[in-house]
Amino acid sequence: MTGSLLFVGECMMEIRNAEKEGIKHSFAGDSYNSAVYAKRWFKDHRVAFYSSLGDDPISEMMLASWQSENIDCSLVCKSDHRLPGIYAISIDELGERKFSYWRKDSAATEMMKLLDQNGRSAALGHFDCVYFSGISLAILSDDCKERLLTLVAKLRSGGTAVAFDPNYRESLWADESHARSWIKRAYRCCDIALSGLEEHEQLFAHHSVDDVNRFLNALGVKEIVIKGGGSGVYAFAEEDLIYHKPFCAAPRQVDTTAAGDSFAGTYLAARVAGWEVSDAVDSATEVAREVVQHCGAIVDEKLTFWERTRDIFRLGA
Repeated sequence: MTGSLLFVGECMMEIRNAEKEGIKHSFAGDSYNSAVYAKRWFKDHRVAFYSSLGDDPISEMMLASWQSENIDCSLVCKSDHRLPGIYAISIDELGERKFSYWRKDSAATEMMKLLDQNGRSAALGHFDCVYFSGISLAILSDDCKERLLTLVAKLRSGGTAVAFDPNYRESLWADESHARSWIKRAYRCCDIALSGLEEHEQLFAHHSVDDVNRFLNALGVKEIVIKGGGSGVYAFAEEDLIYHKPFCAAPRQVDTTAAGDSFAGTYLAARVAGWEVSDAVDSATEVAREVVQHCGAIVDEKLTFWERTRDIFRLGA
Protein backbone atom coordinates (compact mmCIF):
# COMPACT_ATOMS: atom_id res chain seq x y z
CA MET A 1 0.00 0.00 0.00
CA THR A 2 1.46 3.34 -1.03
CA GLY A 3 0.68 6.66 0.57
CA SER A 4 1.75 10.27 0.96
CA LEU A 5 3.50 12.12 3.76
CA LEU A 6 4.36 15.77 4.23
CA PHE A 7 7.20 16.78 6.58
CA VAL A 8 7.46 20.42 7.69
CA GLY A 9 10.59 21.94 9.17
CA GLU A 10 14.15 23.13 8.70
CA CYS A 11 17.17 21.61 7.01
CA MET A 12 20.63 22.98 7.70
CA MET A 13 24.18 22.47 6.58
CA GLU A 14 25.84 20.04 8.98
CA ILE A 15 29.58 20.45 9.58
CA ARG A 16 31.62 17.79 11.35
CA ASN A 17 35.25 16.83 11.86
CA ALA A 18 35.91 13.58 10.00
CA GLU A 19 39.45 13.22 11.40
CA LYS A 20 41.59 11.99 8.48
CA GLU A 21 39.21 13.50 5.94
CA GLY A 22 39.12 16.88 7.66
CA ILE A 23 35.94 18.95 7.85
CA LYS A 24 32.99 17.40 6.01
CA HIS A 25 29.57 18.85 5.30
CA SER A 26 26.16 17.35 4.70
CA PHE A 27 22.56 18.48 5.06
CA ALA A 28 20.28 17.57 7.96
CA GLY A 29 17.52 18.73 10.30
CA ASP A 30 15.03 16.77 12.38
CA SER A 31 11.95 16.87 10.11
CA TYR A 32 14.07 16.53 6.99
CA ASN A 33 15.89 13.52 8.46
CA SER A 34 12.53 11.91 9.17
CA ALA A 35 11.44 12.54 5.59
CA VAL A 36 14.55 10.82 4.25
CA TYR A 37 14.09 7.74 6.41
CA ALA A 38 10.38 7.58 5.56
CA LYS A 39 11.20 7.60 1.86
CA ARG A 40 13.95 5.02 2.23
CA TRP A 41 11.69 2.66 4.16
CA PHE A 42 8.83 2.88 1.64
CA LYS A 43 10.22 4.02 -1.67
CA ASP A 44 6.78 4.00 -3.30
CA HIS A 45 5.38 6.56 -0.86
CA ARG A 46 5.18 10.17 -1.97
CA VAL A 47 7.27 11.97 0.63
CA ALA A 48 7.24 15.77 0.43
CA PHE A 49 9.26 18.24 2.47
CA TYR A 50 8.14 21.80 3.10
CA SER A 51 10.63 24.46 4.14
CA SER A 52 12.19 27.55 2.64
CA LEU A 53 15.65 28.15 1.24
CA GLY A 54 17.70 31.12 0.16
CA ASP A 55 18.78 32.16 -3.31
CA ASP A 56 22.42 31.16 -2.92
CA PRO A 57 24.86 28.34 -3.80
CA ILE A 58 24.45 26.49 -0.49
CA SER A 59 20.67 26.50 -0.93
CA GLU A 60 21.09 25.12 -4.45
CA MET A 61 23.33 22.33 -3.11
CA MET A 62 20.81 21.60 -0.37
CA LEU A 63 17.90 21.37 -2.80
CA ALA A 64 19.89 19.06 -5.06
CA SER A 65 20.64 16.85 -2.03
CA TRP A 66 16.94 16.62 -1.16
CA GLN A 67 16.09 15.71 -4.74
CA SER A 68 18.79 13.02 -4.76
CA GLU A 69 16.86 11.36 -1.91
CA ASN A 70 13.74 11.40 -4.12
CA ILE A 71 12.00 13.86 -1.82
CA ASP A 72 9.20 15.87 -3.42
CA CYS A 73 10.43 19.47 -3.22
CA SER A 74 7.66 21.08 -5.28
CA LEU A 75 6.30 22.98 -2.28
CA VAL A 76 9.64 24.50 -1.19
CA CYS A 77 9.74 28.32 -1.17
CA LYS A 78 12.72 30.64 -1.59
CA SER A 79 13.68 33.73 0.34
CA ASP A 80 15.55 36.41 -1.60
CA HIS A 81 17.31 37.81 1.47
CA ARG A 82 17.99 34.94 3.89
CA LEU A 83 20.38 31.99 3.97
CA PRO A 84 20.14 28.42 5.31
CA GLY A 85 21.14 27.67 8.87
CA ILE A 86 24.39 25.91 9.75
CA TYR A 87 25.36 23.71 12.67
CA ALA A 88 28.56 22.03 13.80
CA ILE A 89 28.54 18.74 15.63
CA SER A 90 31.03 17.16 18.02
CA ILE A 91 30.76 13.65 19.48
CA ASP A 92 32.03 12.41 22.83
CA GLU A 93 33.46 8.94 23.52
CA LEU A 94 29.97 7.57 24.29
CA GLY A 95 28.50 8.77 21.02
CA GLU A 96 26.58 11.66 22.59
CA ARG A 97 26.57 14.77 20.46
CA LYS A 98 26.99 18.47 21.12
CA PHE A 99 25.73 21.08 18.67
CA SER A 100 26.80 24.63 17.85
CA TYR A 101 24.21 26.51 15.77
CA TRP A 102 24.15 29.46 13.38
CA ARG A 103 20.45 29.47 12.53
CA LYS A 104 18.93 32.74 13.79
CA ASP A 105 16.95 34.40 11.00
CA SER A 106 17.61 31.50 8.63
CA ALA A 107 15.51 31.18 5.49
CA ALA A 108 13.45 28.43 7.17
CA THR A 109 12.23 30.83 9.85
CA GLU A 110 10.24 32.58 7.10
CA MET A 111 8.66 29.42 5.68
CA MET A 112 5.11 30.11 6.89
CA LYS A 113 5.12 33.72 5.66
CA LEU A 114 6.46 32.59 2.30
CA LEU A 115 3.93 29.78 2.04
CA ASP A 116 1.10 32.27 2.46
CA GLN A 117 2.67 34.94 0.24
CA ASN A 118 3.19 32.49 -2.61
CA GLY A 119 -0.31 31.08 -2.31
CA ARG A 120 1.02 27.57 -1.85
CA SER A 121 -0.97 26.80 1.28
CA ALA A 122 -4.05 26.51 -0.92
CA ALA A 123 -2.17 24.23 -3.32
CA LEU A 124 -0.92 21.71 -0.76
CA GLY A 125 -3.52 19.13 -1.71
CA HIS A 126 -4.18 16.00 0.31
CA PHE A 127 -1.62 13.96 2.25
CA ASP A 128 -2.24 10.85 4.29
CA CYS A 129 -0.04 12.22 7.07
CA VAL A 130 1.65 15.51 7.94
CA TYR A 131 4.50 15.61 10.46
CA PHE A 132 6.07 18.50 12.33
CA SER A 133 8.14 18.80 15.48
CA GLY A 134 8.82 21.07 18.40
CA ILE A 135 11.82 22.34 16.48
CA SER A 136 9.61 23.16 13.49
CA LEU A 137 7.61 25.35 15.88
CA ALA A 138 10.46 26.73 17.96
CA ILE A 139 12.38 28.39 15.12
CA LEU A 140 9.32 30.44 14.08
CA SER A 141 8.00 33.71 15.46
CA ASP A 142 4.85 33.30 17.53
CA ASP A 143 2.79 34.66 14.65
CA CYS A 144 4.27 32.02 12.35
CA LYS A 145 3.79 29.31 14.98
CA GLU A 146 0.11 30.21 14.83
CA ARG A 147 0.16 29.91 11.04
CA LEU A 148 1.74 26.48 11.22
CA LEU A 149 -0.85 25.18 13.67
CA THR A 150 -3.61 26.66 11.51
CA LEU A 151 -2.15 24.88 8.49
CA VAL A 152 -2.00 21.45 10.15
CA ALA A 153 -5.50 21.92 11.55
CA LYS A 154 -6.75 22.67 8.04
CA LEU A 155 -5.04 19.56 6.66
CA ARG A 156 -6.49 17.52 9.52
CA SER A 157 -10.01 18.73 8.76
CA GLY A 158 -9.50 17.40 5.24
CA GLY A 159 -8.67 13.90 6.48
CA THR A 160 -4.90 14.13 6.91
CA ALA A 161 -3.50 12.47 10.04
CA VAL A 162 -1.29 14.87 12.00
CA ALA A 163 1.84 13.55 13.72
CA PHE A 164 3.92 15.55 16.20
CA ASP A 165 7.18 14.97 18.07
CA PRO A 166 7.95 17.63 20.71
CA ASN A 167 11.72 17.16 20.19
CA TYR A 168 12.39 19.74 22.88
CA ARG A 169 15.52 21.88 22.55
CA GLU A 170 15.74 24.33 25.44
CA SER A 171 17.91 26.89 23.63
CA LEU A 172 15.28 27.46 20.93
CA TRP A 173 12.56 28.63 23.32
CA ALA A 174 12.22 31.81 25.37
CA ASP A 175 11.74 29.66 28.49
CA GLU A 176 10.08 26.43 29.60
CA SER A 177 6.70 28.09 30.03
CA HIS A 178 6.80 29.30 26.43
CA ALA A 179 7.69 25.81 25.21
CA ARG A 180 5.01 24.11 27.33
CA SER A 181 2.29 26.40 26.02
CA TRP A 182 3.03 25.81 22.34
CA ILE A 183 3.80 22.11 22.67
CA LYS A 184 0.45 21.55 24.42
CA ARG A 185 -1.28 23.40 21.60
CA ALA A 186 0.53 21.25 19.04
CA TYR A 187 -0.53 18.08 20.84
CA ARG A 188 -4.15 19.23 20.69
CA CYS A 189 -3.81 19.41 16.90
CA CYS A 190 -2.38 15.93 16.46
CA ASP A 191 -3.60 12.36 16.00
CA ILE A 192 -0.22 10.67 16.52
CA ALA A 193 2.24 11.71 19.23
CA LEU A 194 5.84 10.52 19.17
CA SER A 195 7.01 11.60 22.60
CA GLY A 196 10.01 11.06 24.84
CA LEU A 197 9.78 10.45 28.58
CA GLU A 198 12.95 12.47 29.22
CA GLU A 199 11.61 15.67 27.65
CA HIS A 200 8.27 15.25 29.42
CA GLU A 201 10.10 14.93 32.73
CA GLN A 202 11.82 18.24 32.06
CA LEU A 203 8.85 20.16 30.67
CA PHE A 204 5.82 18.69 32.43
CA ALA A 205 7.24 16.85 35.48
CA HIS A 206 5.97 13.53 34.14
CA HIS A 207 7.97 10.76 35.82
CA SER A 208 6.50 7.70 34.15
CA VAL A 209 5.21 6.50 30.82
CA ASP A 210 1.73 6.31 32.35
CA ASP A 211 1.96 10.00 33.35
CA VAL A 212 2.72 10.93 29.75
CA ASN A 213 -0.05 8.73 28.40
CA ARG A 214 -2.68 10.22 30.72
CA PHE A 215 -1.55 13.74 29.84
CA LEU A 216 -1.75 13.13 26.09
CA ASN A 217 -5.09 11.36 26.36
CA ALA A 218 -6.50 14.39 28.15
CA LEU A 219 -5.36 16.51 25.19
CA GLY A 220 -7.23 14.24 22.77
CA VAL A 221 -4.33 12.35 21.18
CA LYS A 222 -5.47 8.94 19.91
CA GLU A 223 -2.22 7.17 18.93
CA ILE A 224 0.59 7.61 21.44
CA VAL A 225 4.12 6.28 21.10
CA ILE A 226 6.41 7.01 24.04
CA LYS A 227 10.16 6.49 23.92
CA GLY A 228 11.03 5.49 27.47
CA GLY A 229 14.81 5.32 27.16
CA GLY A 230 16.20 2.22 28.84
CA SER A 231 12.73 0.80 29.42
CA GLY A 232 11.94 0.67 25.71
CA VAL A 233 9.11 1.98 23.54
CA TYR A 234 5.44 1.96 24.55
CA ALA A 235 2.43 2.36 22.27
CA PHE A 236 -1.03 3.30 23.53
CA ALA A 237 -4.44 3.65 21.90
CA GLU A 238 -7.51 4.94 23.69
CA GLU A 239 -5.61 4.87 27.02
CA ASP A 240 -4.71 1.19 26.65
CA LEU A 241 -1.16 -0.13 26.27
CA ILE A 242 -1.21 -2.06 23.00
CA TYR A 243 2.51 -2.77 22.55
CA HIS A 244 5.79 -2.59 24.43
CA LYS A 245 9.14 -2.97 22.70
CA PRO A 246 11.89 -3.63 25.28
CA PHE A 247 15.11 -1.68 24.88
CA CYS A 248 17.89 -3.47 23.01
CA ALA A 249 21.17 -1.57 22.88
CA ALA A 250 23.02 -1.27 19.61
CA PRO A 251 26.24 -3.31 19.41
CA ARG A 252 28.07 0.01 19.36
CA GLN A 253 26.95 3.60 19.74
CA VAL A 254 28.90 5.97 17.53
CA ASP A 255 26.54 8.91 17.06
CA THR A 256 22.99 9.33 18.42
CA THR A 257 22.18 12.08 15.90
CA ALA A 258 18.86 11.36 14.16
CA ALA A 259 17.99 8.29 16.24
CA GLY A 260 14.60 9.81 17.07
CA ASP A 261 14.21 11.30 13.60
CA SER A 262 14.80 7.95 11.89
CA PHE A 263 12.35 6.32 14.31
CA ALA A 264 9.68 8.89 13.48
CA GLY A 265 10.11 8.67 9.70
CA THR A 266 10.13 4.89 9.63
CA TYR A 267 7.19 4.57 12.02
CA LEU A 268 5.01 6.98 10.05
CA ALA A 269 5.93 5.44 6.69
CA ALA A 270 4.95 2.02 8.03
CA ARG A 271 1.67 3.26 9.49
CA VAL A 272 0.71 5.04 6.26
CA ALA A 273 1.41 1.77 4.47
CA GLY A 274 -1.16 0.09 6.70
CA TRP A 275 1.20 -1.73 9.06
CA GLU A 276 0.06 -2.53 12.60
CA VAL A 277 1.45 -0.36 15.39
CA SER A 278 3.59 -3.24 16.70
CA ASP A 279 5.22 -3.82 13.30
CA ALA A 280 5.77 -0.10 12.83
CA VAL A 281 7.44 0.20 16.25
CA ASP A 282 9.63 -2.85 15.57
CA SER A 283 10.84 -1.55 12.22
CA ALA A 284 11.38 2.01 13.51
CA THR A 285 13.34 0.72 16.49
CA GLU A 286 15.53 -1.42 14.25
CA VAL A 287 16.31 1.50 11.95
CA ALA A 288 17.15 3.81 14.88
CA ARG A 289 19.36 1.08 16.36
CA GLU A 290 21.30 0.94 13.11
CA VAL A 291 21.52 4.72 12.68
CA VAL A 292 23.32 5.25 16.00
CA GLN A 293 26.11 2.97 14.80
CA HIS A 294 27.15 5.45 12.08
CA CYS A 295 28.33 9.05 11.97
CA GLY A 296 25.98 11.77 10.86
CA ALA A 297 22.24 12.19 10.64
CA ILE A 298 21.78 10.52 7.26
CA VAL A 299 23.29 7.05 6.96
CA ASP A 300 24.79 5.97 3.64
CA GLU A 301 22.01 4.13 1.83
CA LYS A 302 24.55 1.89 0.11
CA LEU A 303 24.92 -0.04 3.38
CA THR A 304 23.44 -3.51 2.98
CA PHE A 305 21.45 -2.96 6.18
CA TRP A 306 18.69 -1.12 4.33
CA GLU A 307 17.64 -3.73 1.83
CA ARG A 308 18.17 -6.62 4.26
CA THR A 309 16.07 -5.07 7.01
CA ARG A 310 13.30 -3.85 4.71
CA ASP A 311 12.98 -7.35 3.27
CA ILE A 312 12.77 -8.94 6.72
CA PHE A 313 10.03 -6.65 7.91
CA ARG A 314 8.06 -6.70 4.65
CA LEU A 315 8.03 -10.49 4.59
CA GLY A 316 6.60 -10.47 8.07
CA ALA A 317 4.05 -7.71 7.46
